Amino acid sequence: MLQEKAELDKFYAAKDPWGYEAHPDDARRRAELLGILPRMRARRVLDVGCGDGFVTFALPGEEVVGVDISENAIQHATAAAGAREDGSRFSFRTASIFDLDDLYPAGHFDLIIVTGVLYPQYIGMAKQSVRVKLDTLLAPDGALVCCHIEAWYQPFFWFNRIDQMMYPYRGHTHLLEVYKK
Repeated sequence: MLQEKAELDKFYAAKDPWGYEAHPDDARRRAELLGILPRMRARRVLDVGCGDGFVTFALPGEEVVGVDISENAIQHATAAAGAREDGSRFSFRTASIFDLDDLYPAGHFDLIIVTGVLYPQYIGMAKQSVRVKLDTLLAPDGALVCCHIEAWYQPFFWFNRIDQMMYPYRGHTHLLEVYKK
């Protein structure tokens, strides 16, 4: 059963409802993700499931787009971008992972980051659809980085996995993967 958009919006009524800013495991998650990024010039970056921008604001790229299904999360992220010196690099949009290929042209992003989204409560049984949509959006020779709780997620991308690591995260094990198209 998919989690309802209204439920996520209610959750994001408060800023940082997951407590990312204060939790040491999330500081490590962000540091590990940034440390594993492939050495590449990523001009256009997409952060799928950006929430209020905890990871998004640390990402490289001339144009960094954060998308989340929660309007409240996007409002928090947009406000935070407006308060940053480099805020013009960031744009945020309320969108479902299932709508992204209708919003952006094929091959638009050099780097796509997906953290905590590819779970059944968010994508149901639509792994194949998600795989095709992300493949469509990713530029030739682009990179896809996925970061998820290992017990809740099964890798399903056909790209070449060039790196991966696991580390403790809030009582679970995080699987961080880097794929090259």
